[in-house]
Amino acid sequence: MMIRVGCVSLLLSLAAPSGDLTQLEKGEKLFQSGDLVGALAAFDAAVKADPADARGHYLRGLVLEKKNDGAAAEAAYRAALAKKPGFSEARNNLGALLLGRGQRDEAAKEFAAAVKANPSYADAHFNLGLAADAQGRNEDAVTFYRYAARLKPQDASFRLNLGAALRRSGDLDGALGEFKQATVLSPTSAPAWSNLGLLLSDKKALDEARAALDRAVNLDPAYAPAWNGLGRVELRRKQPAAATVALKKACALAPKDANFAADYCRGLVDTDPRVAAGVAECRRALALAPGNALGRYMLGKALAAQGQCAAAKVELDKFAALPGIKPEAKAGAQALLAACSAQAGGKK
Repeated sequence: MMIRVGCVSLLLSLAAPSGDLTQLEKGEKLFQSGDLVGALAAFDAAVKADPADARGHYLRGLVLEKKNDGAAAEAAYRAALAKKPGFSEARNNLGALLLGRGQRDEAAKEFAAAVKANPSYADAHFNLGLAADAQGRNEDAVTFYRYAARLKPQDASFRLNLGAALRRSGDLDGALGEFKQATVLSPTSAPAWSNLGLLLSDKKALDEARAALDRAVNLDPAYAPAWNGLGRVELRRKQPAAATVALKKACALAPKDANFAADYCRGLVDTDPRVAAGVAECRRALALAPGNALGRYMLGKALAAQGQCAAAKVELDKFAALPGIKPEAKAGAQALLAACSAQAGGKK
């Protein structure tokens, strides 16, 4: 999640026409050069000289955030807002801090206040979309992302988030248009090509999907979602061996991602359900997330294929009891158990 924050560019129009730099201007130059200690000292001096100037408090917040002191940055932003409640950048950055901590409702209120103070503030509209996403309000997220993209049509990340929200809503054609535009705006972006590939896979354009995901992993070999997406496409193309290579790579890059582990488990089990590696990877996925439906189903499938019917029944019953499991998936689980029982009975 890339939260958009304000910056020091608001000071560029404030430079003195001649003479010595003010403490704020000095701090800005130091900040832009990467001297955080010097910048903070300059902004501290500015605040001491004029405690009522909201800009000094805000700029202190920027530096403190860069120094990973979130609590002090929050205090600085709140001090700026106490002096100037309509300071949209301070509202937006405070909201970004809150959202990063999981305080979704409070963050949304700050982003909304930033937009109210400055309706053309594209980054605040975008952050409202992120907050709506985090709150599970996908329809609202689409609205906010769309408005942000209208204000800043050349921003690829706005297009990516809008495309992702449209994809979740089932508007695959709309999502496709946004992802394609993102690759045009940012042709070297692995996330853009990865999202395009996953969307093409949804539309069953598997060869095009594979090409897009290949491009993503070539652009950024360390981008785990692209490797996972490539593996999932290979599974759809009935190429489990190629899928497991890509899925294993994704898991190596993101070993704590339960969904990646479940996909890798599926690749191993689809290749050969009798091998121990598949069972082990399924169990790893479930250790990361016990409610992972794919991991639970594939573990049951592997155990059933190995003739461990009682163990398979335990796992498949747990799978069927998970929320949101469709009747046809439950029927598939029962079919696996029936086949296991029949095979066991035939061996007696």
